[in-house]
Order: sequence, then C-alpha cells, then structure tokens
Amino acid sequence: MSAFLGIGIVLLALIGLGIAALFIHIVVWLLAAVLGLLIYFVPSVIAAARHHEHFLWVLVLNIVLGWSGIAWVVLIIWAILGERRLPPLNRVRADAFNPPVR
Repeated sequence: MSAFLGIGIVLLALIGLGIAALFIHIVVWLLAAVLGLLIYFVPSVIAAARHHEHFLWVLVLNIVLGWSGIAWVVLIIWAILGERRLPPLNRVRADAFNPPVR
C-alpha cells in the first residue's frame, strides 16, 4: 500500500512540475512578445517623444516596413534627425487676470 502511495505522490509532483513549467513558458513567451513589440516600435516612440513633424509617416512606415532591419534603422535615424514640430504654447493674455473695469 505504501508503494502505491509513494507512486501517487511522485506522479502528483511530476504533474505539478509540468504545470509550473507550462506556466513559466507562457510567461516567458508573453514577456518576449511584449519586449519584441516595444523594440519594433522604437522609431515611432522616438518620433512621438520628439514631436516629429512627420510622426504619422514614421508610424505607418514602421508598421508596414519595420520588420526589415534596414527600414527600421532608417526610421530611427529619421525620427532622431527629423524636424520637430513644436507644440503650441499655452500663452495667457496679460489682461486675463485683470479684466478692464467698465
């Protein structure tokens, strides 16, 4: 009877290890996919952070041609060296705080 108990414990342990290994594989693959997507969209992220004048073009070309290494490198260079579109300034009129008295 104790031999059957020992075999049962070993089988349960092996099943538990198999489930843990499967879980670890899934987590590793998901992390690799997320990291791969982050690396894939680096040119678009750089262009967005620099307020690139042609950000939408960089994004579209990154989606379509980013898989090729040459286009990816060219897009990074374009995102870094391209002209910046400055965001509009939030100017406050001088008389905004002191409206004219009528």
